[in-house]
Amino acid sequence: MNDCLSTRKLLASTHKIDVPKFKISGNLDSLCCSITKPFSGELIVEESELAIKSIEIQLLRVETCGCAEGFSRDSTEIQNIQIGDGNVVRKIAIPIWMLFPRTFTCPTLLTVNFKIEFELSVVLVFEDDRMVSENFPIKLTRY
Repeated sequence: MNDCLSTRKLLASTHKIDVPKFKISGNLDSLCCSITKPFSGELIVEESELAIKSIEIQLLRVETCGCAEGFSRDSTEIQNIQIGDGNVVRKIAIPIWMLFPRTFTCPTLLTVNFKIEFELSVVLVFEDDRMVSENFPIKLTRY
């Protein structure tokens, strides 16, 4: 899966004008993953007008419970890996390699009234502590 995180994309979706100019591209090897195998991919910082403090990959578990009155959605960070520290070199691939924690992950479960889903969040923290992120839904399987 190839995608790009950039100022233009964020401005189009959030209508914020206080986002520094930047562009990150990369690929995730798969959005359908076995919980017994590592998650992998790479990110490339193409440009950034502000210095970068860190780049992090977060694994989120999203639980949804529902009934006739409505649905409740709760997202929990279960793992955070810093893949870039400091103002990383531009246009160099940063590898992503993450093992799924056994005690906090399970295969994705989708039923009528209950769901356990997972998301991968790419978080970019600038030197002035402003933060931008984008979430990618992933499906976990047993095999």
